[in-house]
Amino acid sequence: MNGPLVYSRTHLREGMHALYALVAFRQDERAHDLAERCIAAIDELWSADTGWDNETSKTRYGLEPDENTLVSGLARIIGPLVNYFRVTRSPCALGLALRINERLLLDTFVEDGRYDLDIHGAHTHSTTGVMSSLAQLAELTRVHARLTRVRAFYDNGLKDISDPLGWVIETSRDDQNPGYLDRGEINNTGDIAETALILRRHGWTEYFEDAERIFRSHLLPSQRRDIDFIEAPPFPDNVDRLRDVAARHQGAFGFPAPYGHEPICAPDVKFNMDIVVGGVGTLCEAYRDLVRFDETGHHVNLLFDRHTDAIKVASPYTHAYLAVTLKQPGTLWVRIPSWVDVEQMHQVPGAQVVDRHLFVGDHPVA
Repeated sequence: MNGPLVYSRTHLREGMHALYALVAFRQDERAHDLAERCIAAIDELWSADTGWDNETSKTRYGLEPDENTLVSGLARIIGPLVNYFRVTRSPCALGLALRINERLLLDTFVEDGRYDLDIHGAHTHSTTGVMSSLAQLAELTRVHARLTRVRAFYDNGLKDISDPLGWVIETSRDDQNPGYLDRGEINNTGDIAETALILRRHGWTEYFEDAERIFRSHLLPSQRRDIDFIEAPPFPDNVDRLRDVAARHQGAFGFPAPYGHEPICAPDVKFNMDIVVGGVGTLCEAYRDLVRFDETGHHVNLLFDRHTDAIKVASPYTHAYLAVTLKQPGTLWVRIPSWVDVEQMHQVPGAQVVDRHLFVGDHPVA
């Protein structure tokens, strides 16, 4: 407070996330004013053609933006700008997001979907975060061509830094400590899952299966639930960061390996609070998409337990079998995973298989 201005390329995203939340859930006028001023300052100091105006930044604000790549810096703000626009309808927010998007499509998220370390940068959370942000913007603007670019990267370049479980190496640097080669980051995993959900909502049916595999096989198992092994550290002078360490870390997310919490040969194991935010945010997005009820009927998208005013789903993973109870009339669509042998499925009266979905046109209402 009251010190010199400090620019951190990663904090533009986090700052706009915070301002959006204050505006959306507290109707905070100061946050709204600060967000608009932030957007105006970026418009003044950054150009899609020439990048940051370092001279004006330094003389007017005493700042020198140190952006290695567009992806690792300003582009990270697209997702928060989309959320902010949905609440405020700010034309400045949408305009800035679109300008950054168009720049990224020129040489970063290109048609063949390749990953380029020099262009994307080694900080993989920036790459996955921008990918999911571009998907959010494409969904908002309903421009299919933008979403096609996201899909191209998802299907191609993303595989250079991730595996089918959604694990993503924390940094793709070639010269890093070998002990970190198995270390991932749940923020990255969440970005992939959220992108998969968006792709599926726009017609590519296979991506719900990706999302469910990621949730069940990596994201949920990586949550810190067992805290019995954590020893209480000394608690001198009532230092808050040392208070109730075990209890405060229960439920946390961090930097897991593909096979467990602790990467082999890693010098440390971390569960950071900023990673918790990303993991929980992704789970919220998944919760919204577990089931859906619209003019086409009831859709069971992800096979988790869910109970709403319209439907009750008992997951086959936590019960003897999948059970669906309708609370409101409508057709029923249940996604069938690709690994299920449809011929071996228990027959449901009046059901048929349509586009890898179990379709029931006249399901009774409880």
